[in-house]
Amino acid sequence: MIKYIYFILIISISFTKGVKIMFEPSSTISYKGFHPAHDWIGESNNFKGGIICDDNSFNECFIKVAIPLNSFDSKNSGRDSNMLLYTESNKYPYVKFLSNQFSISDSFSESLNLSGELEFHGIKNNLSTEINLSVQDSIIVGLAKFTISLEDYKVDRPELLFIPISDEVEISCRLTCSNSLGVFQNEKR
Repeated sequence: MIKYIYFILIISISFTKGVKIMFEPSSTISYKGFHPAHDWIGESNNFKGGIICDDNSFNECFIKVAIPLNSFDSKNSGRDSNMLLYTESNKYPYVKFLSNQFSISDSFSESLNLSGELEFHGIKNNLSTEINLSVQDSIIVGLAKFTISLEDYKVDRPELLFIPISDEVEISCRLTCSNSLGVFQNEKR
């Protein structure tokens, strides 16, 4: 029993150590779907995530994001219900991203090459993208755009007029967080 309590104490201390820079509510992640009849965009600003660093040297950092699929809004409730059905959101309710380790203090400039693992529809695939960074007053803004294949994540494609939607879905991210720790400067390092 004492070993168990000691283990829980060590785990809780290790999670409280470090620096967390959480994404602001103004952050958005959207997907764009394509079909010969029309294109559409579904957007979410209801997700959790941020930059987590081991300590305030900002040398060992990760980006973590978890987005509930039911938080995406395409301004068409029928289309949103269909998306939830085809992505089997009852079994796989979240899209998750965990970056590989990177250093803020050594690599910050106007862009950051970031790789990691995207989990969608119960499948994990490697992903690489470039994040364009800027500092606007006390806010850090990161913009990224990349494309995923529904086939790579074993998602069946719905059809409209007997024509399936495109296999490719374009993802756009606008991630904002506070620069209250002064990690990022207005000029290149």
